Amino acid sequence: MVCSCTIKAALIVGAVGFFIYRKMFKKPSIKPKPEAYKKDYKKDTVYLYQFKRTRKCPNLSPFCIKVEILCRAYNIPYEICDDKLRWSRNGSIPFIELNGEHIADTDLIEMRLRRHFNIPSLPAAQEAHSVALTRLADNHLFNLLIRYKIIGDEFFHILVRSIGIPKFLQPLLFPLIRASFGKKVYQRSTGSIGDFELKEMDDILHRDFQTIQDYLGDQKFLFGDKVTAADAAVFGQIASVIYPFRCSINDALENDFPKILEYCERVRQEIYPNDFTI
Repeated sequence: MVCSCTIKAALIVGAVGFFIYRKMFKKPSIKPKPEAYKKDYKKDTVYLYQFKRTRKCPNLSPFCIKVEILCRAYNIPYEICDDKLRWSRNGSIPFIELNGEHIADTDLIEMRLRRHFNIPSLPAAQEAHSVALTRLADNHLFNLLIRYKIIGDEFFHILVRSIGIPKFLQPLLFPLIRASFGKKVYQRSTGSIGDFELKEMDDILHRDFQTIQDYLGDQKFLFGDKVTAADAAVFGQIASVIYPFRCSINDALENDFPKILEYCERVRQEIYPNDFTI
């Protein structure tokens, strides 16, 4: 009896010790890059893995839109891969494969495309502004806009359809997906930029929009007459909110930031003349 209790206690202590070791002492590591899904790839063609197209907007993900705009704006040959929902080694979408190499995270994708396809940089000062605007869009603005997306049900209905859940299961799984995904998004947003009341969020959102509108001024695009990487980021974030369904963001732009709406329409016409249903 004593021996049995001793063994059990040793097993428990060992399990707890192993858990503490993994959490506190084991060095964090990243998964190795997986083998390419596309085995018969074409040389120098980008294979973009993303969510399926939506009816009113090329993608529900602003980051998928961002990567596709980069390809279109710089005439990079690419193919959309959305027949199966696949995830990057980081557990995210989008990612690309280029000449058999797996590349995840839109910043890394942009840098790799720039090097591989010899995309010219802007003048130094403008390039610095471009990076700052991209960071504003992809980190701060994204975490604000996603909070507005999850207020209603429409975003989740589109999400359920875009990830390929069979129609007969959608009514059953919708409440679960709304609860679990909504909670995860909320926690990520508050962990990134803080937790705010709706009025406080509106104030912060207006500051982001004012920054973009002021920088845009009377230019066609953010850095002149051509769409650049910063436009891909800014447009992707805003387009993924205002085009798939109407929400309070549409009202804010129409009432207070009409220049941003006009700008979005110019980007849409330039890059996506046939891929939206307005």
